[in-house]
Amino acid sequence: MKEDLHKINDIKYYGKISPFLRAQERSLNYYNKLKTLDNRFALFRLISTITLLAIVVNYAQKSSSTTIFILIILFLSFCLMTSWAHNAIQARQKKWKAIALSYNLSEARLQRDFAFITLHKSPWHDECVKTPAAHVYSSDLDIHTQLYSLLNTCSTQNGSEKLFTLLLDSGIHPEDTNTVIERSNKAQLLKSKTRLLRHFEAMRLNESFLQNYYKLNEKKQENENEESKEYSIFSNVFRIVYAFVSIFAWFIILLPAFKQFLSSGNTEAFLNPIFLYTGFLILGTLIFTPITNLAAKVSQSSKTIQEIIANLNNNETIADNLNFSFLKKSAKRQIKSLNFLLDIVSLRGNPIFWVTLHIFLPFDALVCLILQFKIKKFITKLELWENELIDFDLIASFARLASENPKSRFLTLLDRKQANDQQIECENIGHPLIATHKRICNSIKLNKNSPVVLLTGSNMAGKSTFLRTLGTNIVLANMGAPVFADKFIFPAFRLLCAIRIDDSLSDGTSYFYAEVKRLHFILNSLDDNNKNPGFFLIDEIFRGTNNKERYIGSWHIIHALFEKNSFGFISTHDLALTELDKNDKRLINMHFREHIEGEALAFDYLIKEGPCPTTNALYIMKQNGLPVP
Repeated sequence: MKEDLHKINDIKYYGKISPFLRAQERSLNYYNKLKTLDNRFALFRLISTITLLAIVVNYAQKSSSTTIFILIILFLSFCLMTSWAHNAIQARQKKWKAIALSYNLSEARLQRDFAFITLHKSPWHDECVKTPAAHVYSSDLDIHTQLYSLLNTCSTQNGSEKLFTLLLDSGIHPEDTNTVIERSNKAQLLKSKTRLLRHFEAMRLNESFLQNYYKLNEKKQENENEESKEYSIFSNVFRIVYAFVSIFAWFIILLPAFKQFLSSGNTEAFLNPIFLYTGFLILGTLIFTPITNLAAKVSQSSKTIQEIIANLNNNETIADNLNFSFLKKSAKRQIKSLNFLLDIVSLRGNPIFWVTLHIFLPFDALVCLILQFKIKKFITKLELWENELIDFDLIASFARLASENPKSRFLTLLDRKQANDQQIECENIGHPLIATHKRICNSIKLNKNSPVVLLTGSNMAGKSTFLRTLGTNIVLANMGAPVFADKFIFPAFRLLCAIRIDDSLSDGTSYFYAEVKRLHFILNSLDDNNKNPGFFLIDEIFRGTNNKERYIGSWHIIHALFEKNSFGFISTHDLALTELDKNDKRLINMHFREHIEGEALAFDYLIKEGPCPTTNALYIMKQNGLPVP
């Protein structure tokens, strides 16, 4: 853990130590202090428990039964209090460890260190990443790999699944504008709540949270089977009856035995009732297992909601504007009372607490009975709150992305109203997967009179990266996430990409045939009467065939695209295609180029108007020792 937390401490941020690393160091200091306190308290707890036990045993040999009983109760109470205090220290220790790791992950995301991000991905990450075969842009834009990893800080599996679904669908079936604007507005509100966003992500990284997740995941099938039993009339009635029997047994078996022991000191007469009542307790743990399982299942959502409520307690305006029912005052009280009960139930795992309480009252029967009625009363609300938690999880990921990337921005209502299918415009647009200090931004403006851009340029000059820049920002805009541009006036485009196309040995498909199929799909998709216009991004068109047929095929594809309700970019190395704009002004030539610095190639990665005037293939060949002139 320590190596992970210090992995990138030497990284500089604009010439200064990153604020994330400074905050991480503070968190680590808290963590180390708590770790020291934990070790000292564990030693104190061990020594004091042994000492107190020796005192109890010594006095038990020469004291009355009443004194012995009082000493035992005091000993158990001491054990209970020290156990509670120790657990509290360890809980805070785990919390600050998770917060420190969260800051470290923020730095990794800032630097786009995807190896480190992947190392600390959610345990449900791989389960959520299910990409359909031949998806029209996921592989082209690194959606299911880097972009999802950058975005996904969700603290629930359902939130992560919804985020991934949005990434795959928003470029194919853009959502209603009002839905997207509402999501953006909520995320914008949360953007400044950095403490909430930090603690929210830290929950997912907390060891206790993860242990509970794995435990629940192992019992997932069992819980699903039990769920049908939990609310059956027979099961409910049976548990109610058994709870009252347990309470009755405590009164007629255990309580009289205590009285007799205190008055006579007869230990043997006390043991038989204890064994009999213990049988009731063991049977009760089995009977109430479905309720305690449900409590464990509910607790993750309710505790997560409680964390949100705690961090928004002094921000009633934000809470009202977020418009989640779990942030209403009545819901807050209900969630607080439910969590209090769930905390008590969780203490069943502490044997000292369990034994001590059952001396005074039938703990299992009372608590599980109350919990059964409580959950049954709130079950409909719980389902609503959990669905809202998924939405909160999603907008928190968007807000965190915006907070960590000051150069990004949410599109406003005015931005979206200005967007139409007659023109597009962006200023200083950059690739979200490139770190801020390395990102080169560009600006473009196109109208319907010239909707197709032919992009030429040298190898490694930035053509493919620019195409991915446009595509990735369109996906983010369609979701309601922040875009990486100062200005982004784009309608809700359907995105159609042919950037990264793979051949398939198993299907007997060559690269060229795969590209032909993808282009055919793009043209057909632009033919339908969809209300959302299309935006196509085609990289190195027909690179898999000879010059003559590439030119003819490209010429016809470009002219077919002129007739579609769409905008788009086509990159190529075939400079002959740049002559097409002389006869048809619907085509615009743009390019990226290189220049020589000393004996090395250098690139500015800035888009320029017109066809590319330079080439560098032969130069690269020569520099790498190939026998070329």
